[in-house]
Amino acid sequence: MPLLFIGTGVIFLLTGIKGDGSELWQLIQGDFSGKNNFVYWLLSILVLGSLGYIEKLKDLSRLFVVLVLIVLLLDNKGFFAQFQAFINSTQKSATTGGQ
Repeated sequence: MPLLFIGTGVIFLLTGIKGDGSELWQLIQGDFSGKNNFVYWLLSILVLGSLGYIEKLKDLSRLFVVLVLIVLLLDNKGFFAQFQAFINSTQKSATTGGQ
């Protein structure tokens, strides 16, 4: 829990230094509103995690939470696709920026 507060504090500190609070708010609002928002994933993780409090379903609940997290990462527009797009964009700007 302390890591969550430290991480949130660092994000707010960097946003304050950069001075783009409205841009941060737009990014957060985009994650939790509109089509394909993060609320469905968050709800599924919470429901599956709460099933872990039933002793007989503890292992099954953990396996399903891990499965949901893997699907979240491997989604078509997920982490790896965006990371690859970021790498490609930096390579293009590095080759065209110097000339």
